[in-house]
Amino acid sequence: LLIQMISVGEETGDVAQMLEETADHYEREVDYELGNMSALIEPFLLLFLGVLLLILTLGVFLPMWDLSQAFR
Repeated sequence: LLIQMISVGEETGDVAQMLEETADHYEREVDYELGNMSALIEPFLLLFLGVLLLILTLGVFLPMWDLSQAFR
């Protein structure tokens, strides 16, 4: 795409404008891909936080449960 845009810019005599349009195009692509990547990472992050919360909760309640079993 870049080579084609440069050649069109050379033919029309406006290389700077074509390079700006190409830069804008690639910037939009990068923004789109970053948005997709964050949407893909979100479920894994939620799963990780859920597992971490489960471990912390078990770390608090298991000793209390063991103490209640010891009194019986």
